[in-house]
Amino acid sequence: RDPEMSRGLGDVYKRQATVFANNIAFTEKVKQDNETVYIDHTYTNLLDDINAFGTSLYELGLQGKRVAVIGHNCYQWSIAHLSNMLGGIVSVPLDKGLQIGELENSLIRSEASAIVFDAKLKDVIEEIKRNGKTNIEHFICFTDVANLIDNGKKKIEEGNTKYMNCKIDPDVMSILLFTSGTTSKSKAVMLNQRGIATNIYDMLLVESFYENDVNIAFLPFHHIFGSTGMLVMLASGLKTVFPDGLRYIKQNLLEYKVSVFVGVPIPVSYTHLRAHETS
Repeated sequence: RDPEMSRGLGDVYKRQATVFANNIAFTEKVKQDNETVYIDHTYTNLLDDINAFGTSLYELGLQGKRVAVIGHNCYQWSIAHLSNMLGGIVSVPLDKGLQIGELENSLIRSEASAIVFDAKLKDVIEEIKRNGKTNIEHFICFTDVANLIDNGKKKIEEGNTKYMNCKIDPDVMSILLFTSGTTSKSKAVMLNQRGIATNIYDMLLVESFYENDVNIAFLPFHHIFGSTGMLVMLASGLKTVFPDGLRYIKQNLLEYKVSVFVGVPIPVSYTHLRAHETS
């Protein structure tokens, strides 16, 4: 058993950023001047962005606090979640499909001090902000993430390495998530990094992933299977891309030459398929 995997995730991904430095970790598809542009983020870029965003979170006084993340799967979601985990901030992933009352209740129950949210949810977040029932002090839209990364890089250049040098206890809560609540009110679940790292290691023991693989982040990251899948891919040095939506999944599989797909088809509770095996 890999001793690093029995500890926290920080050392693991710092090592991966060296081993797979020039590999592409994520590819974003964005619209610029009515044109589709693909932005590649290498493993080195990813770690730099995590350190910078995390430094900005520390500057906001969020060290040791809880930060919620809500929205569609994207690079900004990944940066927020990973920055939380690698900086000792409890990450609170929330379902973007929650009704406003349940979302507000989840923020109250989680005692989150900040939320990083999708621009599509701006009206809902604004209403929650006006209600003033939560402990949220900082409302960070996905569109603000780039600015916070830039500000964090400046702080690091000035000598602020507090975030980068933080020590993580792998046995304390790192993620606070909520169950779907199909039978009653959603239940809070506390997860630590030792347990998550063990899941990643176990997955790598039973499945083969390769550096030249391309994974598509189909499952929602707010679900622990989806976010753990993301971590497994990063531990393997391969590339993750984001789907444009369920109706475009076939198109995206071909567009990105996807070779790894993690899903939960009915009635089977779990599957890991390679695209070339099912095409």
